[in-house]
Amino acid sequence: MKLARVLTIVFAITSLLTLVACGPKYPNCDSDKQCKEKGEYCYDKKCVKCIDDSHCAQMGPCGKCSANHECKLPLGEIGDCCSLDGDCKSRHCLVAGGAETGKCVQCKENPDCGTGMKCVNNSCVPDVECSSDTDCGQGRKCDGGKCVVDLCKMKPAYFDFDEYELRTDSREALDKSLSCMKERGIENVSIEGHCDDRGSDEYNLALGNRRAAAAKKYLKKMGVKDKSLSTISYGEERPTCMDATESCWSRNRRAEIVEK
Repeated sequence: MKLARVLTIVFAITSLLTLVACGPKYPNCDSDKQCKEKGEYCYDKKCVKCIDDSHCAQMGPCGKCSANHECKLPLGEIGDCCSLDGDCKSRHCLVAGGAETGKCVQCKENPDCGTGMKCVNNSCVPDVECSSDTDCGQGRKCDGGKCVVDLCKMKPAYFDFDEYELRTDSREALDKSLSCMKERGIENVSIEGHCDDRGSDEYNLALGNRRAAAAKKYLKKMGVKDKSLSTISYGEERPTCMDATESCWSRNRRAEIVEK
């Protein structure tokens, strides 16, 4: 009986050793235990460096487990995890006070963005004060990204073909020009008469003079002193457009108020 028990124990030990000897060989595995010696983990019957980011602590707090189960510390894109500036493609890592990690940002200060740009909420944007008039408030407008005083402008008075009589809209334009003169404190102006290119040079110079004179007469009637007003005719020499269309010709038939 004793011999039988001894033989049974020997058989059991032999069987166990056989099972161990026949187990998976690296890098094959059935469990993490078979990969532990290499500091690896069993995934899909293979020993791998990592399965998730928590297995990459040796790479620092932002270590990543890649798709092929390798631990890496990639150069982060904007918004990615970082602990140092060198962790980011932008070379700018924003870490809140006391935190171990932060996020990659485009900039932290204005010099990070270069000429003509500034850093706003850690992003580089054009260094402009405004993008539209609504950004500037009443009495100011947006001009080239800067808020400037919105100065009024004198309005041209337009005329019918071969005419120098003031139309209703022409008188309204002169009223607006007069208001602008008062707003800006303009005391002396030149009234320029212009024509379209139909007719001779001599005729158009004379017609331009009559148009300038008609505008001057109206402004005098509205209270502007004669000595503050001068006239000149350019005839057809200074068109606003060159197309041979009525739309273009109508814009060239005008009297303009110009500050002296």
